[in-house]
Amino acid sequence: MSPTTQLMTRDFASRAIARVLLIDDEPHVLAVGKAVLEAHGFEAVACRSGEEALEILRVGVEEGQRFTAAILDLTMPGGASGFEVLEWLRACDPRLPVIACSGYFQEDVKDLCQAIGFVDVLHKPFNLESLCLAVRRAMVQESDGAESGYSAFKPGAIS
Repeated sequence: MSPTTQLMTRDFASRAIARVLLIDDEPHVLAVGKAVLEAHGFEAVACRSGEEALEILRVGVEEGQRFTAAILDLTMPGGASGFEVLEWLRACDPRLPVIACSGYFQEDVKDLCQAIGFVDVLHKPFNLESLCLAVRRAMVQESDGAESGYSAFKPGAIS
């Protein structure tokens, strides 16, 4: 069992109040991601565009129902890029940990994602373990960031 899994087991996730925002233009990715997260005790909200995500996030913040983490596809044809959407989400909720998700990662893109503020990267196609671990790591990052007022990626902090 990995240190993260030991730190935050499924029992913890099922007791946690954790809302995850999934942003992807592919309906099957949203359906699978939502089903997996909900099966592990998370509340998952799926949306197909950055604009829709921003509105859902804004309403959540206004109603006192912040999201614990967001998973953001970097490539969504016909709309804003994942990098633009990250800026919008950060402007609405600066403490929101955002996980970059793509099927096209190269090592330099991972470094860029981390440098601009994504807390983690998730490769497509993802499996159940990698999806849940990415969200759990983001939850720890968000918790640490809430105490310090800062929520940036800390390489090697949790693996």
